[in-house]
Formats: sequence, C-alpha cells, structure tokens
Amino acid sequence: MITTFNGSAVQLLPPEGTGKTDRRARFEETYRAYGTLMFRLARNILRDDDLAEDAAADAAMKLWEHYDCLEEPTGPQAKRYVAVLTEHRAIDLLRKRKREATIPLDEIESYHAPAWNPEQRLDITAALNKLPNEQRTAVQLALSCGLTAKQVAQTLGCSTAKAEKLISRGKAALRERLEDGYHD
Repeated sequence: MITTFNGSAVQLLPPEGTGKTDRRARFEETYRAYGTLMFRLARNILRDDDLAEDAAADAAMKLWEHYDCLEEPTGPQAKRYVAVLTEHRAIDLLRKRKREATIPLDEIESYHAPAWNPEQRLDITAALNKLPNEQRTAVQLALSCGLTAKQVAQTLGCSTAKAEKLISRGKAALRERLEDGYHD
C-alpha cells in the first residue's frame, strides 16, 4: 500500500503477492479508517507536519508488524490501539528532537525583546544553564516547544503535577536571574 502525506509517497506495506492478501486488505481497511487520525494525533504532539508524517508512517509500520493483535480492522479496540501506537511514536520523536536540539533563545516567549544585544543573550543562556537539568528541560519544552504541562509530563515520564511545578519553579528562577541582571 502506498499512501501520501502532503504530497510525499510513502510505502507502508510490502508489495502485493506476499501471500498475506487477507491481512493486507484488513490492514488497508484499518489504515483508511484511522490514517487521518494518526497524522492529527502526531501533529498535535509534535506541532510539525513533517515530523507528524514520520511519526504516523512509523506507527503504521508498527501497526503492520503487530496487526494480528487486533480482532477487527475497525472499531473501538483498533482505534485505541492505533492512537496509542501513534502517540508513543510521536513522543519518541519529540524526545529525540529534544535531545538533539538546543533551544533558540529568541523563542522564549516570556523574555522576548525585539532588540536583544549579545550580552543579554549570554545572560539568558547562562541563566538557563544554571537551572537544574529536569527544570531546564521542562521550561524549554513548555516555552520553546509549546507543550502543555501534561505533554511535558509524558515526555519526562513524570506526573502532571510534577511537570507543572518544574515549569513554574523553572520560569520563576529564570525570571529572577534575569531581573537581577544575572552575570556569572
């Protein structure tokens, strides 16, 4: 089965003639029913169409690998299974992106100023780097990636209450350091 996401062709299944035509037809039925849902769930988590396409395609491949777990190609069980696969893959991509990317300082909404000078940028970087790792990561995910506390909690593998505290305390510490004219 070949499908397209935003004009890009993606091969989701092995070519026909592999002896699994019934399985293939059932999978295609599931994918037709939930393919759009997969993309939307991934886009809501990742906030990036290209990454969402990757996550949805990866989830479809994982669905194909474990398709025998489903009793019916569509229905509540299939929908939940597809949603969980997609959410997990999107969160995995988000974590990978978080590990690989550094946060651009001009995306920190609370402290955005139209004319930052290099010294101010250094102060912000220094203030961010002085936050404890977990707090800094929570603040970066919330402010730069635009994640909610619940999404930050899922990404960090902690409770929503803990994520809210990390974000709140991290932003307060960052604000305090910046207001005091932080210099190291």
